[in-house]
Amino acid sequence: MGKIEFDEAAADAVIRAATSAKDELRAQSGARRSAVEEAAADFSGAYADRFTESASTESTDRGKLASVLDDLVGQVRDAKTAAEAEEDRLDALDAWNEADRRRQHAAATSLIATSTLPPVVILAPKPSEVAVRPPLIHAAFAPRERRRSGGGTGQGRSSADPARLRDFSTVSRANDAAVAAKASTLASSWKTFTASCSWVTIDGCTFVTGFERFLEENRADAAWIDRIADAFEQAGGVGSLTNAAIDRVTDDELVRDVQRLFTTGLTPTEVAAVWTDLGLTREDATDLALLPTSVLTVLGNLEGAPYWARSAANVAVLDRRIASAKQFLDDLDRPDRVYSAEARKNAEDLSALESIKSSLSSGGPSAPRTLTVLSADHPPLAAVSIGDLDEAANVTWAVPGMGSSTGSMTDWTDAAQNVYSEQAKAVPAGRGTTNAVVAWMGYEAPPVPPASAAVFGSDFAKAGGEKLAASITGLDATRAGTIPTVNVLGHSYGTTTASYALTTEGVHVDSFTAIASAGIPDSIHGADEIHADAVYAGQAEVVKPIIEHWSGDEWAAVGRDFSSDHHQDPTAPEFGATSFGADGAPGLKPVRDHGVHTWYGGGYLDENTQSLQNVGYATTGQPELLTK
Repeated sequence: MGKIEFDEAAADAVIRAATSAKDELRAQSGARRSAVEEAAADFSGAYADRFTESASTESTDRGKLASVLDDLVGQVRDAKTAAEAEEDRLDALDAWNEADRRRQHAAATSLIATSTLPPVVILAPKPSEVAVRPPLIHAAFAPRERRRSGGGTGQGRSSADPARLRDFSTVSRANDAAVAAKASTLASSWKTFTASCSWVTIDGCTFVTGFERFLEENRADAAWIDRIADAFEQAGGVGSLTNAAIDRVTDDELVRDVQRLFTTGLTPTEVAAVWTDLGLTREDATDLALLPTSVLTVLGNLEGAPYWARSAANVAVLDRRIASAKQFLDDLDRPDRVYSAEARKNAEDLSALESIKSSLSSGGPSAPRTLTVLSADHPPLAAVSIGDLDEAANVTWAVPGMGSSTGSMTDWTDAAQNVYSEQAKAVPAGRGTTNAVVAWMGYEAPPVPPASAAVFGSDFAKAGGEKLAASITGLDATRAGTIPTVNVLGHSYGTTTASYALTTEGVHVDSFTAIASAGIPDSIHGADEIHADAVYAGQAEVVKPIIEHWSGDEWAAVGRDFSSDHHQDPTAPEFGATSFGADGAPGLKPVRDHGVHTWYGGGYLDENTQSLQNVGYATTGQPELLTK
C-alpha cells in the first residue's frame, strides 16, 4: 500500500477467487444439464413441470452470477490499473516538486554568493495535478426464489423414477459443495479487499449474499426432489401418484411444525410449550433459515420462542431485505424493471437495515450477538442481544431515548457493549455469572425537538412501554426453567418508556436503573410503585443548554421541566430510588453530555466513566459498591 488506500495483493486475491468461482459455475453446466435431463426422462405431470421450471431458473441464475463475477474481475483489474496510475502520478509529482525545490534553492544560493543570475535550468513539464478518478465497482446479484411444493398443484397425477431423482440430488449437492468452497474463498477475499482498498468506490455489491442465497435455493431444490423420491418409494417405486398425495409428502413438514406456533391466541408460555414439543435445537438453525420469508418474519418476533431461533429467522429476513433493496436500486434505470411495493420499502429502509446488519458483527467469541427483534415497521424496529439470551444468568434490557432509531443501531449497540463489558468487570472473580445485554430499539422513540414536541408528552412512552413489557414477559416464558436475573436500564426518554412497562400488571424485574432521566411519569408516586426489587438513578451535573455545552447534562432537566406529565427526577430523595454519581471519581471520568456514547468519551455509558461503572454495579446486584 502506497500513497493511496489500495492493496494490490487484496485486489489480486479477489480476481483469483472470482475467476475461480465463475469458472467453476460455468464448468458445472454440462453435469447439471445431464442430471436434469436424466431426472426428467421419466418425470411427468405437474411436479415435473415445477422441476423443469426450477432447473431453468437455476441455470439462468447460475449464468447471471458467473457473468456478474466476470464483470467484477474486470472492474477490479481496472481499479488496479487506475490505482497504479495514481501512484505513478503522485510519485512523479513528488519528484518534480523536489527537483523544483532544489532548483529554486540553488538559484537563491547562487544569487547570494555571486550577485549574478544563475544559469537557466529547464525542468521537465510538471506532471498532472489532477487526481485519477477512483473507479466504481458495482456487482449486484440476487437469485430468484423458486416455486416448489404447496399452493396446490391441482388435480391429476405425476410420475417419476425415484432413482433418477436421487441421482439428480446427488449431482446437485456435489456441485454445490464444490462451488460453495469457491464462494467462501471469494467472500473472505472480498472482505479483505473492502477493508484495505477504500480508495475505490464500492456500491451495490450484493454478489456475496446473493451467491449464498443461490446456494440455499439449490440446497432447497435437492431436499425437495428427495421428498418427491420418498413419495414414490413409499408407493412402491416407479409409477404415478396423485398430485394430492405428493403434495402431502412434499409440503414442508418443518413449515407446518413452525406454523403451529402461530396459532391464534397462544400466550408466550403456550408458545414455549409448543416449541418444546417440536424438539428443535440449535442444530436446526440452518434449516429454519431456509423457510419462507412470511414464516420467518413471524418466528423472528415471536415471544416464547427461543432467541437463537428468532435470530436465525431475523438474520435470514434481514439479508433478504437488504438484497431486495439493492436489487431494486440496481434496476432503477432499467425501462423493463418490475418491482414490488415491498422492494421499494426495503430500499427506503436500506440505511437502517445495513446499520442493523453492522451491529451484529462487532462482537467477539465471548460475546455472541443475536438479532432478537426485526419488525416490518418503517424504519424497522430491532433488538440485538450481546451475550447468549437463552443461557445468560443475568439479563439487562437497555432502552434508548429520544431521537433513537435503527438508522443508528450501531451506536446504541456499542453503548450496550460497554455495559456488557463493564458487567463482566464488575462481577467478582469465580462467581460464574454470565451476562446478556439487549440493545433494545424495539419502540418508536420521539424525534428530537424542534422537529417535534412529542418528547414532552407520553404517547411514545406508553406505546413503547407496552412493547417492552411484552418482551420482558416473553423472556419469563422462554426461560421459565432457568429464570435469570432481569434488569432494565433506561436512558433519557427511555426511562419514561421503561417506567410505563414496569408498572404493567404481571411485569416484574430485579432492578431498574435510570440515567439522565427525561422524567418519570407523574402517575408513579415513588420508586416503590415500580415493579422492581431495586431502583437506581444517576444524573450528571445539570448545566445550561448550549451555553454550557460539554460541561454536564444539558437536556435531562429540560425534558422533565417542560413535560406535560413526566416531571419527576428519579435522583430526588423524595422519589425513593438509590442514587449514584456521574460527575467523576478518582480514576474515572465525569459525564459531560446528555448522550450515552460520545466521540470524546463523556457520555453516560462511555468507558472509564463513573456513570458506566455504577451502571455495572447496579445491574449486577452490587449496590454496596455504588459511588456518589
